[in-house]
Amino acid sequence: MQVSNGTSQQITEFILVGVPGLQDSQNLLCIVFLLAYFIVMTGNLLILSLVILDQRLHTPMYFFLCHLAVLDIMLSTIILPKMFAVFLLDDKSISVAGCFTQMYLVLAIGGTENVILIVMAYDRYVAIMKPLHYHVIINGKLCVLLAIVAWILGHMVPVPALIQAIPLIFCGPNKIDYCYCDYPTVVSLACDDVTAVIENAFVAAMCITNIPFLLIICSYVRIIKTIAGMKKDDRKKALSTCVSHLLIVLIYYFSADLLYITALTHSSTQDTRVIIGVFAYILAPILNPIIYSLRNKQIKQAAEKYLTFLFRPQNAEPLVTNGEVSKIA
Repeated sequence: MQVSNGTSQQITEFILVGVPGLQDSQNLLCIVFLLAYFIVMTGNLLILSLVILDQRLHTPMYFFLCHLAVLDIMLSTIILPKMFAVFLLDDKSISVAGCFTQMYLVLAIGGTENVILIVMAYDRYVAIMKPLHYHVIINGKLCVLLAIVAWILGHMVPVPALIQAIPLIFCGPNKIDYCYCDYPTVVSLACDDVTAVIENAFVAAMCITNIPFLLIICSYVRIIKTIAGMKKDDRKKALSTCVSHLLIVLIYYFSADLLYITALTHSSTQDTRVIIGVFAYILAPILNPIIYSLRNKQIKQAAEKYLTFLFRPQNAEPLVTNGEVSKIA
């Protein structure tokens, strides 16, 4: 806090404490988060590369999966590099403007991912419930339009919360007991009474998160009823296209709800909130490409095809399919 003539002035920077209780293990934490960042980047970039290269993956489902991969890369890149600076270089300071920017981007990317998951659920709903009209309803123009709407809505969602937080006066203390600029943690440092601000943000976040989640669950109830009446082979194929998305939905919304609830309740420790925050913003981007890779036959086939091409010996016979040399574009 800066003091001039006995009066407090607004602070110009915050101090990121890191992970409370683990400040003595910063080198180990840095290695763990660096490994996590490498897995996030490798897994999601692999998904993006496979979808771009393989013509069989040029479908609406994989188009939206690419957006999900980009969002996971962006979210990890916004949070983790500053954490590396805190752990490795002991650079714990972050300007107020930088903190609010990071806070906005984290919320905006989370909001965009929320909308993308809804769009992916709609895509699966149409594919299962109206398979004969799928390519008419889910066409290229609609996919692009839905993606644009998702990014715009996602970046508009946190604006009301930021509008409430920006006018607040921060005159000290300026230590954030977190490893990134978390909205309730930052706002609670204001000198004003912020009870109403945090509660309003909590109610809005719960509505924005859980209303779409309920809609997705309702759509999957109808999907499961329809799948149950299919033949065995058709049922297996339909389930394979839905299980991956449903797992990602459950991980995303479960971790988001835990994050919001523990941020508001005073019974949970700060260590618990940090661990849940790490789970929500770091572990989920790690799991998303893994889930799609393990559960999706087309992704695995594309990965095997291109990895075989990249790592086969130089003097090996060319790849042949149906008597013709396979051309890998």
